[in-house]
Amino acid sequence: MVTKAEPEQSPFNVVVHDQSITVWVNTGHEAEVFDKNGGVVPCGHQRPAEDGG
Repeated sequence: MVTKAEPEQSPFNVVVHDQSITVWVNTGHEAEVFDKNGGVVPCGHQRPAEDGG
């Protein structure tokens, strides 16, 4: 991960799961996430379906 922000600005948070990661971009910051091949990963990529219950 790379950022141009100062550490105290907290531009994003990363949560590591067993088989995935979640990148939360904080308000006022922009980000792009790339896969291992260098392709841009769209927001919500491979997001699990919500249960709704």
